[in-house]
Amino acid sequence: MEIEKILTSTIVDTSSLIGYFSTDKESLIQLITVYLSDTEPRVEILKNSEEALDYEAVRSIAHFLKSSIGLMGVGCLDEIAALEEKTQHRDSEEEVKKDLVFVNKVLQESVLEYKRILEELEAL
Repeated sequence: MEIEKILTSTIVDTSSLIGYFSTDKESLIQLITVYLSDTEPRVEILKNSEEALDYEAVRSIAHFLKSSIGLMGVGCLDEIAALEEKTQHRDSEEEVKKDLVFVNKVLQESVLEYKRILEELEAL
């Protein structure tokens, strides 16, 4: 029950994590660690693309992140899929950057929240 309390969040939807791993602290720690190590450097690249847009880098990162943000309950799955499509079709830079700013904000919040959750799990 303590793990479920730690996984309670208003920032990310942890219901799938609770469903699959609510009693497996070590698997949760491993999953969150992988999410953070995969996501943080990509968020940095996406953040840099807000200034100097790299269509291919953004498309590749959006494609990569779709599956992990779905599992991790990050609330921008539709937007990241749209971002992948817009960069693939080379939509206007203004349109892509608008979506990029939103996705970056949500991803950054999820990283901070999962760092908090990881810290609390490791302290158990």
